[in-house]
Amino acid sequence: MFALTMLSLACIPAFLVLGLIAQLSKATWARRATEIAALTGVAALLPVVIERAFEKPVLWPVVVLLAAILVFGVAMHVRSYRQPS
Repeated sequence: MFALTMLSLACIPAFLVLGLIAQLSKATWARRATEIAALTGVAALLPVVIERAFEKPVLWPVVVLLAAILVFGVAMHVRSYRQPS
């Protein structure tokens, strides 16, 4: 779980840098890489929060929220490949 926590934390600066590149250059690859970085961070954080939710049941709404963000984000990312850039 420590590795997943570190991966989730490492995705934050990657997301910020890629987002900045995407905004400045308007490059499609940078926008998609930003989405992947954000989704990777959420996917890495989800098992960590699930494990903690078994100890503290008050975290279950956070688990549901993270799962919803992940599903919605993946659906939007896949949908972006079907639409022309």
